[in-house]
Amino acid sequence: MDDSIQEAPSDDGTTNDDRASWAEAALLVFAQRTGIAKEMVGDKEDPFLIVSDLLADLGHWCDRHGVDLPLALVHAAQHYLAETDGTGKQFNS
Repeated sequence: MDDSIQEAPSDDGTTNDDRASWAEAALLVFAQRTGIAKEMVGDKEDPFLIVSDLLADLGHWCDRHGVDLPLALVHAAQHYLAETDGTGKQFNS
């Protein structure tokens, strides 16, 4: 797979609340599929553990599909910092 970072198309009008709700929907499907949530994220297991388990499983998926997970995380951090104007609580170093 090509390791160069490519920009996603502009998503004018999308809010960070929208982005958080999409992430929650993905986390819920994952947590329900793995049996660590019933109806909502955090109703059976700590959300931190759900996120870390998903990231570990993404590592396995990336191994099988030639995706550079650390590079994807760098790219994600760049998007997050841009989307929060640098004021978000994540990816601060």
